[in-house]
Amino acid sequence: MPPQSTGDSADFQKLIRCHMVGPKGSQGVRFVALEYFSLWEHMMRTRHGLECTDYSVGLWIPADEFERKAHIYSHSGTVEAVARFNFSIFDDTYHYTYAASRFVPDADTEHFRQVMLAHIPDDIRRSSRFSLEAIPGYCIEKANVTNRDSLVLGLYHGLHDIY
Repeated sequence: MPPQSTGDSADFQKLIRCHMVGPKGSQGVRFVALEYFSLWEHMMRTRHGLECTDYSVGLWIPADEFERKAHIYSHSGTVEAVARFNFSIFDDTYHYTYAASRFVPDADTEHFRQVMLAHIPDDIRRSSRFSLEAIPGYCIEKANVTNRDSLVLGLYHGLHDIY
């Protein structure tokens, strides 16, 4: 059974949706947390040769919260099914738990899960030191960003006007 949302704003996440184009012409869509977007985009460009285009700002909402208030959220903008993957790995060396989230279009969830698991050694995957869960949700895209300069230091200047 999927975890229940508390309906609290901490469950929501502001995202940037963008199209990715690889050096060999491969294409895809990515959803990245707004506060990490500028760094993430820089890493994709400089380390992997990927280019980002067609930016939009959105708000990710857990599926149970969206369905509870669909009559409100369905009027807010373009709605796209997007899963949130939460993962945690305990590092025995430093006695520290690393936790992170990634957002993936529903059509790509199984592929993403397999790629993530391929990066984790089998012994850790089978242990109690690793957790990977997918939380269904929706991203409501509210605004296209026509000028990349509108994303300053990972903060969208008009965000308060949108949400």
